[in-house]
Order: sequence, then structure tokens, then C-alpha cells
Amino acid sequence: MYVRRILPPLTLSLLAIGLFTVSLLIGGCTLGPDFSRPAAPAGGYAHAAPAPSATRSISYGGDVAADWYRLYGSEQLEQLVRAALERNPSLEAARHGLKAAQYELQAVAGAALPQFDATGQVGRAHINGSFLYGPVNAIDQTGNRFELGPALAYNLDVFGGTRRAIESQQAATGVARDQVLNTYVTLVDQVVMTAFDYAASGAQIEVTQALVDELQSQFDLTQALENAGKITRSDTLLAQTQLENLRATLPALHQQRDAYRNALAQLSGQSPDEFVPPALTLRDFTLPAQLPLSLPSTLVRQRPDVLAAEDSLHQASAAVGVAAAARLPSFGISAQYAQQTSALSDFFTRPGGIWSAGINVTAPLFHGGALSAREHEAEERYRQALANYRATALGAFVEVANALQALGHDDESYLAHRSALSAARDDRDLALAQYRAGKYTELQVLTAEQQYQQAALTQVQADVQRFTDTATLFRALGGGWWNSNHDPAALAAVTSGDKHE
Repeated sequence: MYVRRILPPLTLSLLAIGLFTVSLLIGGCTLGPDFSRPAAPAGGYAHAAPAPSATRSISYGGDVAADWYRLYGSEQLEQLVRAALERNPSLEAARHGLKAAQYELQAVAGAALPQFDATGQVGRAHINGSFLYGPVNAIDQTGNRFELGPALAYNLDVFGGTRRAIESQQAATGVARDQVLNTYVTLVDQVVMTAFDYAASGAQIEVTQALVDELQSQFDLTQALENAGKITRSDTLLAQTQLENLRATLPALHQQRDAYRNALAQLSGQSPDEFVPPALTLRDFTLPAQLPLSLPSTLVRQRPDVLAAEDSLHQASAAVGVAAAARLPSFGISAQYAQQTSALSDFFTRPGGIWSAGINVTAPLFHGGALSAREHEAEERYRQALANYRATALGAFVEVANALQALGHDDESYLAHRSALSAARDDRDLALAQYRAGKYTELQVLTAEQQYQQAALTQVQADVQRFTDTATLFRALGGGWWNSNHDPAALAAVTSGDKHE
């Protein structure tokens, strides 16, 4: 209220308008490169796509569903994935990290706006005439001083250092979001893969137990033949050795299954005591009949690790502008108004205002070459980030190609293992029949049993390999997060479902 008595309103208005106009005119200069998305690496992975089979085809250019795990047709698997997405602490931690980065962006962006503060001072002072450039003894006063008023500071950001800093933090926030998406996609993939391994270990236990039961029956028969004098003691001991060796593999298989169970508990955000595993078997899963295959130009826009490399490149690009602006003068506006009085009771009761306003300039003169070195460092960091982006994109292409080629080899391997299992079963049955007829020795029967055992176990491995390789392809294509009904990076259970831009 007392400013008007000291500085006319017109003068204040002209000063404010003039400074604001200067800020607009000179604030358009932004040093450093303007970021543009890098081009995707040449080539792709179309040559790696396997030929269509009787049970599977690949749609080149097809999109990946966010709930791709439902294609396996297992309600238990869906329940596991949903539980993990709701409770997994690593995913929650990554989401909180993104939220912190978003707040950091708000804080950095605030530096581009005028800063208003309330200032106050309580003190005691002595003044004499020299304070006003008069005779020393013209004024001789000692007393209390109380001061209260607002202050303004505004960085004009002539060369765009602040704007580049905001741009850098925006890119850093993008990296944090990409990390959440990568955690999300990886979590789904880990749950699916672990569920397959859990079911496979159960199938291996089932097969091994069945073989143990058969060898037990064979051992009982051998003992009976020995007691009848038809075979020697060594034949019985050989049968017992085969039985016990196979039985000894069961504890390791159970331990393996327990480890997968505990891994599922951890992924679901539960302790082993809390977790109740579903009754999963390989028979509960069906192979997807049609698999998508994203175009290479689309892949680099949807894989979280490639997006993180791109945002890191953007961050490095903005840092070049920050370093370049640091070598040039900085301009700012500062203003202050305060009420001064010698007694608290006199505040705002009579004129006692002081004010100041002006433009501040700071120019670096000598910093021992540090500022130049920082700019060169930022340029090299940018080149490093660009190379890292190319390496990440190429690595993504390789992962997709590996997954596609594995699918083709899986078809060949599965058919071969199925034929081997059928032949081993027939050979075992024939050997047992010949043994009972007295035409085969115990060693021949045990050899046939061992071959059948190995064929049965490798058949289980071939079965689960087909499931895991299809899941690997979905993961390599980015996991389909962009097609989710809800934003996978959001803390809330239901959000607007925005996509990465």
C-alpha cells in the first residue's frame, strides 16, 4: 500500500511491461541440439520367421495383446499373473520411482517461473550521516529495526539453459516410466515362465514316479525269478541298482518344484507360507495357434528397453544445451519491497516502505577450463547414448530373431522326441515280454527301461520348451503393454491408460 507513495503506478507498470517484453524477445534462444527420434536400424528379422506348421502360424505385422498370457487357455495362469500385477513389490517400487521423477520434473519446471518469497528481518543498527553521504555526525541514531515484505526473482533464461534442464528432466522422467514398463513386462513374463517350469517339474515327477513303480514291479519279478533259480543274484542286484538310482532322482525333482513354487510366491508378493499354488499341469496349457510379429519400425517404439535408451539419448541431448548455456552470461530480474519500522506496533501504520528492482547479469570469466570441459563431456555423453541406443535396438532385433528361430527348431525337436518316445515305449514293452518268455536277460530289460525313462523325460522338456519359447517371443516383442486398458505405469488400480509418447 505504501509503494504507491514512493514509486508512481505508471512507473511500475512501464518497468514491469518493459522487463516482460525483454524476457519474451530474448528468451527464444535455446542452445544445444533439438532432439529428434533416431531412425531404427536397417534390416530386421523377417528371415528368421519359421514356416507355418499344422498347429501354428505367424502374423507378420500383427499386434501383441496386453493379456497375451490368456492365449494359453489356463485360468490358473491368469490368476497368477493378476496376483503378481497387484502385489509384486518390485513393480510397486518402480511405480513410486516414477512418481518421484514426476514430482522432480514439477520442481525443475518451477525454476522457469518467477520466484516469490516473503522476507523478514529483526535486528539492531546504528547509522550516522555517512549512511546518506552526509556529515558523519549529521545523523546519529541507534535503534531496533524490523523489516517485512515480498521479494521477486526471475531468471530470464536468455540462452535456454533452464529450458534445456526442464527438457532433460522430462527425458529422465520418461526413462523412469520406461523402467516401470520394463518391470511390468518382465514380471508377466517371469510369472508365465515360472508357471511353465512349475508344471514341467510336476510332469517330470509324475513320469519318474511311474517309472519307479514299473522298475519296482520289475525288481519284484526279478526276486521271484531268483528264488525260483531261473536267474542269478547279480541280475537281481542290477535291477535293484537301477531302481534305487532312479528313485534317488525324485528328491531333486521335488526340490526343483518347491523352488519354482517359492518363486511364484515371491513374484506374487507373498511369503511361501501365505502362497497357495494352483494345481498346474502341462495338460492345462494349449499352444497359441497364431502368433503376432511386430514390424521392426514398430518394435523400437514399443519395447521398454529401447524406449529407455531413446529417452536417455534425449536426456543427453538436452544436457549439451545446459552445458553450452552455462558458458554464457545469465540474466535475471530481482525486485523487493519491504516495510521498515523501529517498533513492531508501527507496521503498516505509517509510510516506511523501501523497494528495489533491477536486472542482474552474471558472466563467467575464468573457471580454469571447467565449463568448456563440461560442454565437451556432454557432447561425448550424447554420442555414447546414441551408440547405446543402436546397440539396444540391435539387441532387440536379435532377441526376436532368436525367439522366432527357436520356434522353428521346437517343431522339429518335438516331432523327433515324440517319435523317440513311441519307439522307446515299444522297445520296452517288447523287452519285458521277451524277458517273461525267458528270451531276454535282465540287463536287456533294464537297458530298455532306461532308454524309455530318458525319452519320457526329454519329451516333457520338449513340451515345455514350446511353451516357453512362445512366451519369449511375446516378451521380445514388448509384452503388449500399450494395449492395456489401464496404464501399467500408474500406481492407481484404474487409470486413464495413456500410452508412451
